[in-house]
Amino acid sequence: MKSVTDKSSRVTSRNAAIDLLRSLPLFSGLDETEIEFFAAASRSRTLVKGQNLYLEGEVAQYFYVIIAGWIKLLHVTESGDEVILAMISKLAVTGESSLFENGHHAATAQIVEDALILSLPIALLKSQIASNTKLAINMMTSMIQYQRRHEMQVEQFLLYSAPQRIGCFILDLCLVQNHRDGFELELPYDKRLIANLLGMKGPTFSRALNILRDATGTKITGTHVTISSIKKLLLYVDGCYLSHHVIKTHK
Repeated sequence: MKSVTDKSSRVTSRNAAIDLLRSLPLFSGLDETEIEFFAAASRSRTLVKGQNLYLEGEVAQYFYVIIAGWIKLLHVTESGDEVILAMISKLAVTGESSLFENGHHAATAQIVEDALILSLPIALLKSQIASNTKLAINMMTSMIQYQRRHEMQVEQFLLYSAPQRIGCFILDLCLVQNHRDGFELELPYDKRLIANLLGMKGPTFSRALNILRDATGTKITGTHVTISSIKKLLLYVDGCYLSHHVIKTHK
């Protein structure tokens, strides 16, 4: 695989970059001057499906904010198998963990759906963390939350059936949508990637979809999802690490 090397461009204005950074937990509590400092050093660019944002083991020069699109973080095993570690989208920050990996990226980031990316120098983040306690705390908080979410996902893999894992995935989509009984949505990327992310092979994924449909009325046709009953879906994945978030907003 070849890393993306296309030239950066100002797809996003400086004011837009300031507004974007201000909305991120990583920069929460920083004053306007500090945020403007990062925005001034940022560059935005568009990448298309199949391109790599960075490669596993590569020396990190930048960290990134996703403005639009989808990116998969992956690891390739010694046998050549691709393991999807996470799928990230709008407002996600990636590449910053290289600060804790001896300056190297710990995974490959590949574009799944055409994306608009804001790039910021990793050296700038490193120097500012050394002198800015608030930024350092934000960074550590972000890393701890990511680790906690990862641990809950691993627990889900161990304790949940294949249909329940798909149910949890759909609940994750519900968090950013106006969920109600009978509402419809589109899968953000193809089923093959979803199956891989959830640790399933194609036939297992297809059978699990049928079981989920029969148990909850949730139907997936192509990329189209129809949820007939949020309550039934919640009961079916009772204990899912996402379910309590949906319950709060569904009341």
